[in-house]
Amino acid sequence: MKFPSDESASELRDLFFESAGEILQGMNEAGLALEERPGDPERLRHVRRAVHTLKGDSAACGFRELSELAHELEDVLTPELAQENAELIPEVVLAAADTFHEMLAAYRNHLQPPAGGALRDHIQGLLHRPAARPQHPTVLAKFTWSEYERLRIAEAFRHGETVYHIALYLDPDTTLPAAALELARKAFGEAGRILALRPEAETPAEQLALIEAALASAKPVDWIRSRCHIPAVVEKISVEIAPAPQATTRDVLEVLLESEAASSIGAKPGQPDFAVAHEEEVPEPGAAAGLAHAAAENTLRVDAGRIDIVMNLVGELIIGKSMLQRAIGELERRYAKDPLCGKFSDVLAFQARILGELQKSVMKVRMVPVEQLFRRFPRVVRDVAKLRHKEIGLEVTGQNTDLDKGILDALAEPLAHLVRNAADHGIEPAAERQSAGKPARGTIRLRARHEGDQVVIEVSDDGRGLDRKKIVRRAIERGILKEEDSPRLSESEALQLIFAPGLSTADEVTPISGRGVGLDVVHSALEILKGSIELESEPGKGTTFRILLPLTLASIQALLFHAHGRLYALPLASVVEITRIGEEEIHHVDGREVFQLRQQVLTLFRLDRLGAQKTHARAKRIFVIVIGASGRRFGLAVDSLMGEEELVIKALEDQLVTSPLVSGASILGDGTVVLILNVVAVVTHLSRTPALEAIA
Repeated sequence: MKFPSDESASELRDLFFESAGEILQGMNEAGLALEERPGDPERLRHVRRAVHTLKGDSAACGFRELSELAHELEDVLTPELAQENAELIPEVVLAAADTFHEMLAAYRNHLQPPAGGALRDHIQGLLHRPAARPQHPTVLAKFTWSEYERLRIAEAFRHGETVYHIALYLDPDTTLPAAALELARKAFGEAGRILALRPEAETPAEQLALIEAALASAKPVDWIRSRCHIPAVVEKISVEIAPAPQATTRDVLEVLLESEAASSIGAKPGQPDFAVAHEEEVPEPGAAAGLAHAAAENTLRVDAGRIDIVMNLVGELIIGKSMLQRAIGELERRYAKDPLCGKFSDVLAFQARILGELQKSVMKVRMVPVEQLFRRFPRVVRDVAKLRHKEIGLEVTGQNTDLDKGILDALAEPLAHLVRNAADHGIEPAAERQSAGKPARGTIRLRARHEGDQVVIEVSDDGRGLDRKKIVRRAIERGILKEEDSPRLSESEALQLIFAPGLSTADEVTPISGRGVGLDVVHSALEILKGSIELESEPGKGTTFRILLPLTLASIQALLFHAHGRLYALPLASVVEITRIGEEEIHHVDGREVFQLRQQVLTLFRLDRLGAQKTHARAKRIFVIVIGASGRRFGLAVDSLMGEEELVIKALEDQLVTSPLVSGASILGDGTVVLILNVVAVVTHLSRTPALEAIA
């Protein structure tokens, strides 16, 4: 026997952790669905398959504790036990998903996994639960007939006969179990013509609990029910008209079977055939394996690090293209009449087109739908609602919106904070909502969409909204805001205080929130992602958090400009417009420079205030870049503009630049290094001193 190498074993475990995460997400979704529809057979089958797969995969990777616990869980997921305990199974499934998640986290970090005591208690409670006699039989009729029996039923329909599906549930205390099948057959024969009958005659009497039949009869339902009632044998009778079969294409075997079925009831073959719909279609193992194999051949799992390497190489090619453009531009200026210049330009245009397509292709590989992130939140909302005794629904739209995987992964925790806060603080208890004229069930909405080269994600609720006075009061209590500055705050500025570190409007600290760290974490995470967040709230109506993110962190369209002897770049998505004003148009309000742009008064910022830069003589007329950040507009004074260019973002090491005001750097075609400003961080920094900006 050959054992896999350490490298192969490591790859196997990485693949296991990835697939196990998908399995647990599926278990969470199935558990939530079972809470709404207890006993749903399709969801139960999904859970059983998931647990069985997890058991086998974990055993193959040597995770014995997880494999054994999954094996124990399988014992309570049998169809009979699951149907008997339909109301309890969802809690077991969700508890299993949580326990397995904790065990996987321990395995990842090479730690001893938890014992899963709570899940084992659930399992033992179900396995040893006292069996109360059900008021009605737990075995359900399926009316799953063989091909030959379905053809006989189709022939009866073709001749205009009424076909009934009849189920006889036997009394478990009957004194005539051995004679039950024969008595039922005789009763069916008196009521009509038997087209199909289950079970077979050789079935042991002790296993006989249900008799199913397909009967062609001209009698009414009540007459058939009374005729099939057998005292001391049958406990319950179900009689329903069989659904009409649908037409389907026949093969040679079906034609032969049809002929035999027709001859058995005296009908003529060759007429249009029908097929009865099944409750459950079970594909043959060989066919299922073939489909799985074909799907596997069309899917390639690639480590994200390898894609990052390719993306970095594409970035280097873009820098090379910029260098070549500058060189060809210089060549055209020196030798304008040389025919080679035109050829060089054509080759460069061709290369730029191919490079653009290559960049788009690599970007698409990195893009994943936000559905992968949104799928986590139904469970989050359910847990908060159950803990806080609330009724909350979650509505999701825009799941197919694509976003860079790196951004998506980093966004998981901030978005979870917003959803938890909406469920815990935003949505009111049912009694409070009804007294305010609202439906008892609150609603949280998750939306995603593209806007230009940005992705917008909204988290909104129809709850109580934010209390401006309460936010300002808490900010003053914690020293975040001076009391004398509070009257000058606009509505938007007051609400933005909720993102300050340590500020919380919760009256009590719960296991979910209330410590004043959640929204600060959200704001900090979005700054790292070069994104921003906008906030809208209406008391009594609800709150909306709007997150704006770049499609990718690999490259951006940027505006280049000079300010105070340095070259900077701004993401073009943040630029609203560019204007030019004179020094006489600049005024001072509350220690801030402001200027008027049409009917709006904007705060003006100068980059020489970022650090100990030497102040240069100011020109009589200056360029002003109007930028939008956090739902507000500001003006940024610059000396000159260089134009628009696509920049490949290079991360800066901490030793080189420690300031959060710079989000990265890029290299131009002539080798010049340009710093890319973090717009939100710059505006926030310049707004703090000497006072909050006067006008938004």
